[in-house]
Amino acid sequence: PGFLQLLKEDRLDEAFELVILDNPLPASTGRVCQHPCENRCRRKTVDSAINMREVHRYIADTIFEKTTAEKIVKRFSKRKMAATGKRIGIVGSGPAGLSAAFYLALLGHGVTVYESAEEPGGMLRYALPDYRLPTETLECELALIRGVGVKFVCNTALGRDLTLEKLSNDNDAVFLAIGTWEEQDLGVPGGELKSVYPALDFLNRVSHGEKIELGKKVAVIGGGNAAIDSARTALRLGADVTIVYRRSREDMPAIAQETEEALEEGAKLVVLAAPVQVLGENGHVTGLEVAKTILGKFDSRGRRTPITTNEKYVIPCDTIIEAIGEKVEGAVAQKLGLPLNKSGTIQVDPWTLQTSNPKVYAGGDAVTGAANVTTAMGFGKKAAAIIDRQLVGVDRFRQLWPRPQYNNTVLQHTAEGPRNVGKLVPSEVRRSSWSEVSHTLSAWEAKTEAMRCLRCDIRAHPEDENGAHSDQHNLQLAVKA
Repeated sequence: PGFLQLLKEDRLDEAFELVILDNPLPASTGRVCQHPCENRCRRKTVDSAINMREVHRYIADTIFEKTTAEKIVKRFSKRKMAATGKRIGIVGSGPAGLSAAFYLALLGHGVTVYESAEEPGGMLRYALPDYRLPTETLECELALIRGVGVKFVCNTALGRDLTLEKLSNDNDAVFLAIGTWEEQDLGVPGGELKSVYPALDFLNRVSHGEKIELGKKVAVIGGGNAAIDSARTALRLGADVTIVYRRSREDMPAIAQETEEALEEGAKLVVLAAPVQVLGENGHVTGLEVAKTILGKFDSRGRRTPITTNEKYVIPCDTIIEAIGEKVEGAVAQKLGLPLNKSGTIQVDPWTLQTSNPKVYAGGDAVTGAANVTTAMGFGKKAAAIIDRQLVGVDRFRQLWPRPQYNNTVLQHTAEGPRNVGKLVPSEVRRSSWSEVSHTLSAWEAKTEAMRCLRCDIRAHPEDENGAHSDQHNLQLAVKA
């Protein structure tokens, strides 16, 4: 609520500072986040949740556009604590590694991030297409992270160019944020045929400007964000695309809006269909045989388990993209010499994130398995707080946060009207372009959205001398409004 209130009061610079110190990648997450925070927004009980993701994007985009990088860096460098003399090595420059690096640098430590690719950013750069997250947007955030003192060493892979033992010896702490870059195997006959691509490999190659030999008809297997990104990328490369998913559309883990946009752009969706085998002739794909499924009992994640039937049919295609999940690269994991879970993820103490080597911490997808940007960033933030406390013996993390003063009066009325969303580029234009698919909110839209906030963080009503909780009172006022 703080950044929303500051925006309402036209204090954009302070809102930006509050946002960055809670989320060092707001322009990126403002475009690709699955916005779990909205699940806790009480405005949903009135009409619809505050569009916090889009407001983050507006604040970040506006500041990055109107303020020079030097001025932004100077502002945050003032918040840096005195140098501790401690050195920290971070492996991986995705969301988890970047978050940890940003906070640890502000806490006064010397931070070096090692990245196997030629540029930092991890999946933000190499797995998310430009139409969702433009490279120049990510570069603005990387400039700030560099500016507060983080060093990047690229084209340097763990297990190939450096060892965990050397990293551990050269640093006071090491944080492993290596992500999940190996695709799960489809495990059906024919998966070895030409023109069967793992999703991340496909997206990575496209991001590097490689020419991919796609056929006219592409089948994308999976229902997550990588599947939707692959489908929309294949559309932009001129293919006819069908997304194949074994559960119902409601069970797809991809962001619902992204799925809808893919369908608007021309992708087809086949649900309740499980791959049986990849068909081919002369080593090339000719089709995907699938079996119809029915939904059974609910699993531990609240989704109904697909049960394969004997009813089969063929989806004609000459290219298949597998997007059924990712895992930690097995070759890298084995070279770490650390205990692993059965899934291949790194074993850590859930409270301290320490591995069997007390100087080595791990977090993000390397620990959870493939998750999302905000989960990974949360691990980076948690790791930074823990590592700092372990190295200096004092809990200082919250001292980084500013404490701006702003209006904390219970609102008699909040803004009415629908939720503000970024305007989409027409689907026929989107399909043939790599430009961003949606526009940032206007200043008026962002401020109107902030005014929809019920300010349920205000715990005491001004008329309540005893300081009693007034959440229900706030809600009643909003409903009346």
